[in-house]
Amino acid sequence: MAAALELVRSYQPQPILLPVSANDEAFILQLQPGLVISAEFRKARNARFHRKFMKLCSIAYGEFERLPQSPVQMAGSNRWVTPLPDFDEFRYWALVQAGFYQVIGFPDGKVRVRAKSIAFRNMEQMEFEKVYSAVLDVFLRYVLSPKRGWSRERVDRLVEQLVNFD
Repeated sequence: MAAALELVRSYQPQPILLPVSANDEAFILQLQPGLVISAEFRKARNARFHRKFMKLCSIAYGEFERLPQSPVQMAGSNRWVTPLPDFDEFRYWALVQAGFYQVIGFPDGKVRVRAKSIAFRNMEQMEFEKVYSAVLDVFLRYVLSPKRGWSRERVDRLVEQLVNFD
């Protein structure tokens, strides 16, 4: 049985770890008394800031979907296609454009860039804050154009409104 739990440190009267959510508590209550379990602990990143990043991406993606998509020629062929928008690919593109990627090599000698994972276990809060700022710059450059009335301040206000609404 495996689970990802969130625990908070408390004093009662000595330091103990308590479940954060009802799901975390339900998992713990399923364990037999005296059962030994092992775990790896990390300081959790700011979940609100993660939601803020996802709202930023949603706003930019919504604007991207409204932009006209022109057919493009596929590399190495005479075939023309109209690209379909995809939220996850859009987010990965933004991370790569912002400089947060890894270069992956293949047996044929070719390489590909792949967006770094922003999963809580893969990125510390300070790096994630840099990601947010750099991705916002990418969106302002390519999607949320000042020519269409966007600014960093407008985006920040809208993101905060949406995060506080949830």
